[in-house]
Amino acid sequence: MIKKLMAGELDVAICVTEGLVAGIGNNKEANIRLFGTYVKSSLPWAVSVKSDAKYCTVDDLEFGATFGISREGSGSQIMAEFAASRYSWKNKPQFKILGDVTSLVKGVKGGEVDAFLWERTTMNRYYDRGDVRYLGTVKAPWPAFSFGACKEYVENNAELLVKMLDCINRAVGHFLDETNDRIRGEFIQSVLGYSAADYEQWLGYVKYGNMREVDLHKIGYAAKVLQQAGVMPSCDADDMVLMPAQDAGV
Repeated sequence: MIKKLMAGELDVAICVTEGLVAGIGNNKEANIRLFGTYVKSSLPWAVSVKSDAKYCTVDDLEFGATFGISREGSGSQIMAEFAASRYSWKNKPQFKILGDVTSLVKGVKGGEVDAFLWERTTMNRYYDRGDVRYLGTVKAPWPAFSFGACKEYVENNAELLVKMLDCINRAVGHFLDETNDRIRGEFIQSVLGYSAADYEQWLGYVKYGNMREVDLHKIGYAAKVLQQAGVMPSCDADDMVLMPAQDAGV
């Protein structure tokens, strides 16, 4: 997503927050900014290993385990680095790019990698089939998904972005309205392939807020933690966030 923003292939992107924060910090010359919050709750990243692996806890991977990742700089990589820092692992994790979740599952089953991280509920189907085994969850204390765009685009299209965020606010409000419980459940189960139980689990931890708000403290904390984990250089939240409403006069 960051590369596409930098290349001008995208005007706006919804990214996992840690990926966006790290992308901003590691590409300061690109002047990318975070300008809104899509999902305010934290994203639970499930750690998955081979079904017959001897690991009992996430800490058992501190030997320098090789993690499968979707792509360089992805959330699946950043959160593994976050886990290594948070749990003070003696050895840094190694990485191998495998692609999507299906490829990651195959990589673990085939012994190409020791583990990988992916969104918790999405993994249930693979656990139920015995393809891989759930080892634990890594959860960061910042919003799961945020909006990003180049600084120049935010400055030149502030009113448009405010309208976009307000439109998404209304759509999410309609989506979450209790009168739409049945339709919402059917939609999530159909689009994401979740079971009814998976849907209830997903609904329990996914929380939306006002898209036009950004918690500077949490973004600053994310930058600090990722800097300590060696994911990115030091960067202040004020240099990462640009709210379009300030320029739109809304």
